[in-house]
Amino acid sequence: MKISVQNFGIISDAAVEIKGISLIAGPNDSGKSTIGKIFYSLIRGLNPDEDIFISEKNDSIRRFYQNILKILRDNKDIDISIYQTSRINDEWISKIESLAENFVGTQKKQLIRYCKFIKYQNDLEFNSIENKNFEIDDYFLIEFNDDIQPIFNEEKITSIFIEDLEGTATLQYNFNSELNKNINIFFNNSFFIESPSLIDKSLQDSILYEKRFSRDKKSHLKFALANESNFILDDENQINEIDKIIKIISEIINGRIVVDDFQGVLYEKNGQEINIDNVALGIKGFGLIQLLLKNHQLNSRTLLIIDEPEIHLHPNWQVLYAEILVLISKKLEIPILLTSHSPYFIEALKVFSEKYEYEEKTNFYFSQKSKDNLTAKIIDVSNDISPILMSISEAYFKISDIENE
Repeated sequence: MKISVQNFGIISDAAVEIKGISLIAGPNDSGKSTIGKIFYSLIRGLNPDEDIFISEKNDSIRRFYQNILKILRDNKDIDISIYQTSRINDEWISKIESLAENFVGTQKKQLIRYCKFIKYQNDLEFNSIENKNFEIDDYFLIEFNDDIQPIFNEEKITSIFIEDLEGTATLQYNFNSELNKNINIFFNNSFFIESPSLIDKSLQDSILYEKRFSRDKKSHLKFALANESNFILDDENQINEIDKIIKIISEIINGRIVVDDFQGVLYEKNGQEINIDNVALGIKGFGLIQLLLKNHQLNSRTLLIIDEPEIHLHPNWQVLYAEILVLISKKLEIPILLTSHSPYFIEALKVFSEKYEYEEKTNFYFSQKSKDNLTAKIIDVSNDISPILMSISEAYFKISDIENE
């Protein structure tokens, strides 16, 4: 999957492709995390949940239906029982529209508007382009809080060009999403990891009480960490590879993270149980991957997005973490999108992609800010990552200059 983004927040231009592993590096406030949030919103928005669609559609219709009944109840000349029904169809809507002529002012306008809403909801189909636009809007609202259009040049048009196995589509955004065609994409799920601190005692609640579906990326991830996937994995080779990688992680952290409805959430280290509140965030960072693999939540159609995975990791563990990600992506065909500031992690990712002959599916991007620092372009530097390393090394040069004063 590839997206080309123009005029989205701080990003003036970007083209990022996910073939295996893609990493975006660059200074703070240059749109790196924005790309991850766009991928997450598009993948989940273009793959709506049918049960949730039906439930939310019925809830919306019922809410407008109840608002109509409240208005009718205020008119003592109307027998409200005639309009109480479990079948809210076109015939019922027509009766209410005719009845609205007996009202004036605000109530008349509300009745007409509520009827239009109900009719629209009745006609809305699950896999329609309209529903996908609504879904993408919901995710954009959660992730960006409407800060999508260019902040410093509101006249420019925000657009995303989507290229996938099954075709292409353009999404333009002007306070609402508008796809130019109904597209189905290969990826059908995504997980976004922002911080390993997500592993805490509340994960036990995700087994007992958490809803299966949530648009919020933290709740979506917590459910996956605490529950096994419905995805049936019957490939013995893949099962063996998963077991091997889980074992490697266990050797690195000297144990494993356990999420259990009886035991709760804990860290088992060399046979001892340790309270999860007393576990280092670096261990939890590896534990996140361990749990997702154990629960079979990762597969070739699920994009794993990790924002600055090197945080809380010693340089030695950054190198090991990079190797784990390359193994996961190559051995299990799991697509991964990363952001990073760390020279250790970035160079390790490049070295391991070469070691495991995975460089053809590993892309590096650099987020380059404009001279006025108001916008940024994300460019492909896969053939030469020196712009990334030069940007990071500026800090060392500044320290050297201070030392030599």
